[in-house]
Amino acid sequence: MFTSTERIKPDAQSIPLYLENLLSHKYQIPTFQRDVVWEKENVKKLWDSIYKFYPLGSILIWKTNTKLESHREIGGIKFADNFYSNEYQYILDGQQRTTSLLTSIHGGKIANNENFDPTLYIDLTIELTDATDDTSYAKRFLFWDEIDDRDSQLKANIGKKQRYQDKLIVSLIAEMLNADTKLYIISYTKSQKLKLVSKTSSPQTNEHS
Repeated sequence: MFTSTERIKPDAQSIPLYLENLLSHKYQIPTFQRDVVWEKENVKKLWDSIYKFYPLGSILIWKTNTKLESHREIGGIKFADNFYSNEYQYILDGQQRTTSLLTSIHGGKIANNENFDPTLYIDLTIELTDATDDTSYAKRFLFWDEIDDRDSQLKANIGKKQRYQDKLIVSLIAEMLNADTKLYIISYTKSQKLKLVSKTSSPQTNEHS
């Protein structure tokens, strides 16, 4: 175990602040992490958890003064790669959630599906039916291709397009200003990682935590 001075303490951040830090280059995704994007259903389920105030788990960040090759695009959103800092912070766990949160609010492009708009909207008329409701999220959270009626050609979307025009379906960026869900950012340095590995890999350690 770490001593009180060595223990890694999570930093609770709101989703807007976390994404702002990402866009301002505070956090980066190294290129050895696969560029993976969740399916539409997974993105909706992630936002359903946020809507229900469920914990989202933690994002693991490695802090180092070593500059690594990092992704220049995340979800089609371009990031500068020609900047230098005394300290770099790389996302080692949480890339899929990060990409999904980023593109849901700020849009972007999805590899191999560039005509798809990943911006997510919320239908304010769809409410939870009860505490165990795990189906209404599919109608509450909508992508633009589920709203656009293409000048009334898609009859299934006409009602949703009207609710969008009546501001009953709004973008998530408007709703996130009032959201209170937190992400827990766990940052560690190389020395902290080595101490953690040496403690947990010791053959004398048989305790369960």
